Amino acid sequence: MVDEKRLRELVDRGVVKTEDGIRVIDASQLDGPIRYRPRPQDKRAEVGKRRKEVPESREDPEVEEEEQELLPPNMKKRKILNTRFKKEFDMVEGDIPKGVGLDVGTSFLVAGRFDAQGNINFTKIRDCFLQIPFKTPINKRMIQAGLNDRQVPYIEHPDGFFVLGEDAFIMANERHQNTRRPMSRGVLSPKEKAAFPILKELISMIIGEPKEKNERLVFSVPAKPIDAKFDQLFHQDMIRSFITSKGFDPHPMNEAEALAYSELLEEGLTGITMSCGAGMMNVAVLSAGDPVVTFSTSRSGDWVDAQAAIATDMTDTIVQQEKESPELDLMSPDPSNQIHQAIAVYYGNLIVYTLEQIAYDLSRSAALPKFKDPIPLVVGGGSTLPKGFVEKFEQALATIPMPIAISQVRRATDPLHAVANGLVLAASME
Repeated sequence: MVDEKRLRELVDRGVVKTEDGIRVIDASQLDGPIRYRPRPQDKRAEVGKRRKEVPESREDPEVEEEEQELLPPNMKKRKILNTRFKKEFDMVEGDIPKGVGLDVGTSFLVAGRFDAQGNINFTKIRDCFLQIPFKTPINKRMIQAGLNDRQVPYIEHPDGFFVLGEDAFIMANERHQNTRRPMSRGVLSPKEKAAFPILKELISMIIGEPKEKNERLVFSVPAKPIDAKFDQLFHQDMIRSFITSKGFDPHPMNEAEALAYSELLEEGLTGITMSCGAGMMNVAVLSAGDPVVTFSTSRSGDWVDAQAAIATDMTDTIVQQEKESPELDLMSPDPSNQIHQAIAVYYGNLIVYTLEQIAYDLSRSAALPKFKDPIPLVVGGGSTLPKGFVEKFEQALATIPMPIAISQVRRATDPLHAVANGLVLAASME
């Protein structure tokens, strides 16, 4: 509605005139700055403005880098993977990537999934158990009361109580005993009757429930060994069957390939990866994301533990505890610590043996690519954790002729979680 009083004032001042029946405003007759009421903001106009500011070429490296900086590191990796595999990456606010990665290791089980902030959270458990037999009904009740008081996870069995995970490791050292494992050399142990029930219980403790029906779960499997004979397919099918029963959609993946997804994206998924676990050394040679050569060797961290235990007259579990000590230095072991000395000696033997096997197998492989330039070699897994591992590895590599030129040897950023990290990225791909 027009304010008639205000209009007459403006007419008297010559601001508003009527020409041929049309009001005309002469702003020059106003005193002071011109005031106006802004229109309500139209968000569609802002969207259009932003679109005009976006360069037509999406290949500008500076623009791409600026966009990636808005994402957490693992979301960047997921985006790169989706792009390389011709998948569309589109994450709206509040959209948490689905999918679980499960590293089924001989010594540790590690599960991971994305959280609401775009980071990957890991849950791990030591893949072992300790059997505590009971002698009488009263003894059984006393042992059970003690286990409940310590709040340790266990399974009650006709043959006794099976204590699980880290608590089994601690209690075994208290009793000067060795833990037992449901897995051996990267697969279900054929010597353990309770192997699969215990492994199922351990896995259930870390993967939780699916976030949606048939949520994808990618789990690690070893490659075929070149220096031993055993069947990894039975192990793979048993794990797949159990994960399906938990409501997930399971997919196996070679663990060295998963390590590449975690650590070789900046090199275009081209290089050599070695997953050095407790049971096996898994190796993959990748060219532009394609694992053209994969195999494994049967000696790894457990072999070091067993040999050092024999040399020092200790249990394997105590040697493993010393191997995980931050004071251990493979290049300069403490001369007063006999266990550290033995561990360093057998690590050297393990690395030389593994590299000789790799060099021999690669030289015989018809599928080995002819790379134009030297490629990186990345190591990961729990057996790479001791200080001096990379240096000892480089020393051995310098003495063994390899059929591929190596540009550098480096350890994964997070060696214990690197395989699980790659599995989560694979599971969450669109």
